[in-house]
Amino acid sequence: MSKLETTLFIVALMLVIGCGWLAIFLHVRSRLSAARDSRIEVFGEGARIPLVAAFSGWKGIPWLCWSSSDLKPTLVLHADHIECRVLRTRRKPYDAVSRVDYRQTAGTTNIVLEFSDSVSSFVGNTANRDLARDAIQRLARMGCPLSPRSRALIDG
Repeated sequence: MSKLETTLFIVALMLVIGCGWLAIFLHVRSRLSAARDSRIEVFGEGARIPLVAAFSGWKGIPWLCWSSSDLKPTLVLHADHIECRVLRTRRKPYDAVSRVDYRQTAGTTNIVLEFSDSVSSFVGNTANRDLARDAIQRLARMGCPLSPRSRALIDG
């Protein structure tokens, strides 16, 4: 291979890699934009909270997770229980929730649910502060205890 062929090969490879990263960036950006514009879907006595991604972590350490999914994250508030999904669907009664927390970092707006009967927590990224506030208010009305961050979000 001559020097010109090698240079052309490297340039072509860099263009292919750059186009791939651009496609990934635009896909993630469009999903976040769609999530920011979405609203809670109310059905009967329940409500489906739209999520961009969901994570399973440990209680008290929400920034470390042992599983994540952006394929079909689920948070549904039924009349008598919560349905949440990262990799598999879990159903828990509202009295099993030991704390509802709120975490916001660059690009994420998370609702954190900790359960009294488990060492794991559920973290749902709504990508929308108003959506997270509405969901946390609904959880508070169902009797779930709120963290100081969640309370501050609701109050102001």
